[in-house]
Amino acid sequence: LRQLAALWGEQLPAGDACQAGARAGLRCLHSRGGIAELRVLDRPAMLTLRDGEGMDQLALLTRLQDETATVLLDGKPQSVPLAQLAQRSDGSFTTFWRAPRNWRDEVPAGARGADVDWLAQRLAQQQGLPAPAANLPLDAEMQRLLRVFQQSQNLRADGLAGPKTFIRLMQLGDNSEPRLSSAAPAVAAPAATAMVAGK
Repeated sequence: LRQLAALWGEQLPAGDACQAGARAGLRCLHSRGGIAELRVLDRPAMLTLRDGEGMDQLALLTRLQDETATVLLDGKPQSVPLAQLAQRSDGSFTTFWRAPRNWRDEVPAGARGADVDWLAQRLAQQQGLPAPAANLPLDAEMQRLLRVFQQSQNLRADGLAGPKTFIRLMQLGDNSEPRLSSAAPAVAAPAATAMVAGK
């Protein structure tokens, strides 16, 4: 994970990398969504790959293309066909993301605060709406806008603001974060893309 943090410009000390990352403003996201989810999240990630002898190797996924992925194994970049990557991995991965100020693990209906203000501003930008007032609650209308956004990004459209929703909102407004693609789409992915479980 320290290699992954370096892509974010952070040099993490020894010890638990997720705890150290949190002190640097980076949050860990662990998931099992495989290539389909990684493509939606568009984030470099650490994977565990099985080699030909069944031994596990840690690999840093740095790029996803249509048919191939670039991974760093033992510090060396390798191009791997996606079919082979899927065979060698169980689909689990860990990635980092930078949370907005005062972010909560899940923002419930009726909540107010800096994270809700950030969410309201990003959703309004995405919909071309006027900037919202500060300290609004996460109400039914904001949840509706949230569901519309989630659906457009192939996320589970549940109206709950979790890490995956924040990741996509952050990416669409800020292109300075590390990505798997050279440029993430600002429009909905094709309907054939698998829907990402979770928020």
